[in-house]
Amino acid sequence: MNTIVTISRQFGSGGRLIGKLLAKKLNIPFYDKEIIEHAAENSGLAKEFIKENEQKRKGFVSYPVPVSAWGGVSYVGFDNLEAKIYAAEASAIESFAKGGACVMVGRCADYVLKGDYKCLNIYVYADMESRIKRVIEVYNDAPDKRKAQKLIRETDRLRARHYRYYTESDWGSAENYHLCVDSALFGIDSCVDMLATAYRAYDAQNS
Repeated sequence: MNTIVTISRQFGSGGRLIGKLLAKKLNIPFYDKEIIEHAAENSGLAKEFIKENEQKRKGFVSYPVPVSAWGGVSYVGFDNLEAKIYAAEASAIESFAKGGACVMVGRCADYVLKGDYKCLNIYVYADMESRIKRVIEVYNDAPDKRKAQKLIRETDRLRARHYRYYTESDWGSAENYHLCVDSALFGIDSCVDMLATAYRAYDAQNS
């Protein structure tokens, strides 16, 4: 097997868990936080700063960014920092891709690897009620339905803006992916099983 799986997902859809379980089922590496760690090591930006600010196009900041965030390099505004984060994560994604078959979550991996690597691009989505329920159960910063819904909409909005800015394409549009799966309809385990079957078929047909 040498196909790379990229997973884009709506917030609260369980896409990260599906990716992790899929990688385990296929016995291939799974990369998520490892992308942040690699980006931090090679950019001079603090890991915590990358985690907090990746995929968030906020425009220019009106407050001072601490020197500890980037190791003393001077930047004009947040756009420059955000571009540096994107470039560092893109470099990490390519570095991991060179190692062969794996599963990668988010960070425009489908676009970063487009044309240069054999990829199976997946989009995971679910209805709002299912996502709210999952967010309340999994995330401590959204303890009630109203806050959970607000967090979901804001996170998806930022992901869509980030994706549009760097790819000039629409995040979540079916034509950008090989498979779109409804995690609420089928359930996490069934999605993993379906994607594993699709992966093996795709990998065999494109070897």
